[in-house]
Amino acid sequence: MSHQRFHHYFYLLGIIALVVAMPLSHFLMGLASFLLFLNWVAEWNWSEKRIRLRKNRQGLWLTAFYLVYAIGLVHVTDWSAAGKEMLDKLPFLLSPLVVITTKPLDKRELHFVFVAFILATFIGCCLNFGYAQAHTLDNIRQMSRFIDHIRFSLCVVLSIVFCIHLLLHPFDEKGLFRYIYLIISLLLLCYLLYAQTLSGVVILMVIALCFIIHLIGNQKNNKLKWALGAFMGLFLTAAVTYTLYITYDYFHVKDPAPDFTALTASGHPYSFKEDPMVENGHYIGHYVCEEELQTAWAMRSDTVYDEWTSATLVRYLNSLGLRKDSAAVMSLSDNDIRNIEHKTANVYYTHTGSLRRALYETYFGLTLYERYGVINESSMLERIELWRASWQIIRENWLFGVGIGQQRAALDRQLEQQHSPIADKKKNRGSHNQFLTFWIAAGIIPVVYFCFLLVYPFVRMRKRITFIYFALILLLFLSMLVEDTLNAQTGRTMFTIFVPLLLFESKEKV
Repeated sequence: MSHQRFHHYFYLLGIIALVVAMPLSHFLMGLASFLLFLNWVAEWNWSEKRIRLRKNRQGLWLTAFYLVYAIGLVHVTDWSAAGKEMLDKLPFLLSPLVVITTKPLDKRELHFVFVAFILATFIGCCLNFGYAQAHTLDNIRQMSRFIDHIRFSLCVVLSIVFCIHLLLHPFDEKGLFRYIYLIISLLLLCYLLYAQTLSGVVILMVIALCFIIHLIGNQKNNKLKWALGAFMGLFLTAAVTYTLYITYDYFHVKDPAPDFTALTASGHPYSFKEDPMVENGHYIGHYVCEEELQTAWAMRSDTVYDEWTSATLVRYLNSLGLRKDSAAVMSLSDNDIRNIEHKTANVYYTHTGSLRRALYETYFGLTLYERYGVINESSMLERIELWRASWQIIRENWLFGVGIGQQRAALDRQLEQQHSPIADKKKNRGSHNQFLTFWIAAGIIPVVYFCFLLVYPFVRMRKRITFIYFALILLLFLSMLVEDTLNAQTGRTMFTIFVPLLLFESKEKV
């Protein structure tokens, strides 16, 4: 085997190892990246690399982001934190450079990379699901055993995109693998719904709608074009109608006017809160007999009846449309009791993969905020609080930021100054918005440059744009609106490897 062929195969295996590690192992991601760089150096064909670089100067725009981001070093005081972050961000400089100066992968090799990523993600889904079935989880997020659940959901969505691509462009002319890709994509979709990662589901829905619009725009058969348009219209109508129905069912009061003189079956009076909250169409604070609840709970469970148990039990009974007394507690199933012991406060919270569950949790958090100013029960409200604090920092440090590596400490201080209720909960957690995070750390220039990187290929390199590249950028962009996607190793690797691979090596349209 020739020197050149050896290094090309090592490069291919390195890329495959890297994408396999992406949903499964932080350590292997780092190791694969390091080996790819060593192979790039050991190849020692610098004249060829220079030629490829001259022919592909657009790729330098990607690598230059690292240098632009370094503007944030101008007034750093904590050089230890800054050094660590610049080391973490090193793939922005090296990974695109390795890809664009190495002999490109051919179509079949690139498909092997897609398949490897799909299989690794699918294996991760199976292992996560098996763990969830074998263990009692306090939070469904705990089922993601290898990387955090948000980043893993991005891997699942991207794997579905790759499955659809391979479904339309299979290895074999007879398309024998198409059924396999279809089955895997459906199973990945089921996992995404089961894992209840709302951001992943929303991103997939947006990509799916864009894909349908793409098919309609490229379809020459008018009948098929109308059929696709009608399908999209029906889908959107059904989605909006179902969402409105769930919303109405949550807030619309089903109870008759309360009888303030009513007694329990044991003859005890009920308590009634003034202006109680509505959940599942019932007033949480109506028909509550705390004395009977405590007595009945001791008969049904060995766990301590404290303030949290009381609140959870009342809400759970309310979600079933029951009064809050001993008769209602005794009518609960053993499974209901276990749910309450695990602090599940609404029967619909047990419905995995349910849009109703996701909306009900959101509505309860919004109602708490409206009534009492509580934001700890809603991840969306917590993000808004973080964005408000981040924007306050940006207003005072808009040009050069607070310094690379110092953005989280600055955000923590801002939350404490605002006496934010999430100051302790979100300590050292970041802005949950990648653009705000870049801005706080290094100022406005890297943010503008990064936006330029996202937009430039669609303006000046349209012939190289494929739908899977568009889907990747859309996936990353949407996730960066609500997460610090590129601050995590998986998100960073996804951007620095798949963007140059799809932009500079994939030539076919989906």
